[in-house]
Amino acid sequence: MLHLLVDGAGKLLAITTTSAKGNERLEVQRLLAQIAHLPKQSLKGRMTILEADKGYDSVWLRQALLAMQIFPLIPYRKIKGRDIPDTQEVCDIFHLTKKRWMVERAFAWLKRRCRRLLMRWERLPGIWAGFATLGVIYSWLGDLVG
Repeated sequence: MLHLLVDGAGKLLAITTTSAKGNERLEVQRLLAQIAHLPKQSLKGRMTILEADKGYDSVWLRQALLAMQIFPLIPYRKIKGRDIPDTQEVCDIFHLTKKRWMVERAFAWLKRRCRRLLMRWERLPGIWAGFATLGVIYSWLGDLVG
């Protein structure tokens, strides 16, 4: 399973791979650790927003992201009896726009440019992760060189 982290323009920043039974919430920390060295001077006075799907919904992850000064824009899973705000309500309050489609577009671009990632043919996880990393490098080379 591929996990991507993209910037506000949809450019790939980090990628991790797991088995299908892996815990998606733990992958957020691995993805953020990959980009910990990036400069944050361009975000003076602004909070970074992390948008994810419902698979990443957990209280501990939200608290950890807030401790790192990252706003978690993650929809809540529907649990009977739990009074939770809708994602659209949160976006309206903080004047945010949903950009989840950029992540889906990045997945589509990655799988279109690197057909080997479309189906997982490799049996060894290290080889699969290597091809995924090569896909990210290939996408950045196309942007940098032209």
